[in-house]
Amino acid sequence: MTAGWNKMATKLSIKGIEFSGIAAGIKPQGLDLGLVVFRDPMNVVSVYTRNQVKCAHILYDRTIEKKPVRALVVNSGCANACTGQGGIDDLASLASSLSPLIDIDRKEVLFASTGVIGKRLPLETIRSALPLSVEARSESGLDDFARAIMTTDTYPKVVRRSVKGKKPYTIIGVAKGSGMINPLFATMLAFVFTDFPVSPADIRRSFKTAVKESFERITVDGECSTNDTVLLFTSQKEEDADALPVFEEGLRDVLKDLSMMVVRDGEGATRIAHIIVKGAKKKEWAEKVARRIALSPLTKTAFYGCDPNWGRIIAAAGDTDVPLDPAKIDISIQGKMLAKGGVEIPFDEKKMKKLMDSKEISVVVNLNQGKASFDIFTTDLTYDYVKINASYRT
Repeated sequence: MTAGWNKMATKLSIKGIEFSGIAAGIKPQGLDLGLVVFRDPMNVVSVYTRNQVKCAHILYDRTIEKKPVRALVVNSGCANACTGQGGIDDLASLASSLSPLIDIDRKEVLFASTGVIGKRLPLETIRSALPLSVEARSESGLDDFARAIMTTDTYPKVVRRSVKGKKPYTIIGVAKGSGMINPLFATMLAFVFTDFPVSPADIRRSFKTAVKESFERITVDGECSTNDTVLLFTSQKEEDADALPVFEEGLRDVLKDLSMMVVRDGEGATRIAHIIVKGAKKKEWAEKVARRIALSPLTKTAFYGCDPNWGRIIAAAGDTDVPLDPAKIDISIQGKMLAKGGVEIPFDEKKMKKLMDSKEISVVVNLNQGKASFDIFTTDLTYDYVKINASYRT
């Protein structure tokens, strides 16, 4: 671990960044409107969903984010997706209402939304709540903000790290996500705030790599949201180039921790499974096999039932366009070899079920064809997942 690194969360705040979270009435109950105000202009770097259907806030933010920003407004309870030009115009209208309240330009406001697809924002409800949201903001308001952006999450997801450069810096990550978690850019909404000074040009590549190595290595249900967004806000002050490698390590750490919080909070999940595919000829082949296993309803239900049914795993592995030799495949669960060369090794069923009755299950599939590997985290598939999503709108 790099020197100058502190993993202990002491104070969840960054000087000059104010947060609030209030109950605006977008949802029937609970906090549902989050606000972040930056004392000084901030750079922003983004990664958005790969879904071809994109929500209004992504279409709007793309016209704003290339310039410094001063505020972020996030709502839960309404995705503002598939709402046409009207949904985009609503955001411009809200920006015009907010900007005089905090004395900034309306083009310095970004938005993010999460919730039900197909409905426009309750514009007047949110507009009338903006003064309270502004009044409630403080540097210690992060917890309310984190709660205001939640939907089916069972807990707020916040991570803090410290970085030492010319002076001490702070990185704070906040995320929401529990369902519609898809490996080709999961999940959700995630925001990273830091007083570390770095330009978008110098951090964009490593930020996107960090996203790929964190949020793109988890899945709950294989569903890709219309609203998936990760935003990084950095200081515009003079760059601390010597500390950039330490900051990049911290950024990776924050995103990894947030992504693991998301997958552990998967809708209805009782355990997660770490799928490791190795011995592939190419990394992309290892990735295809790992993702197919992670998304298989049969493997996910087996994890829920603590069923050491390795046949489901090898069947999923074979259901790809990757050239495999079944006679070379070895499969282990919780460190116990269940199949070698595609043939079962006798094992004690009861002992294996007991081994699998854990919060985290390790599955290793060795293709024995090369040296490439890939890993991904998934969840089990439970009755509660069905219940949650069968009644999501009601």
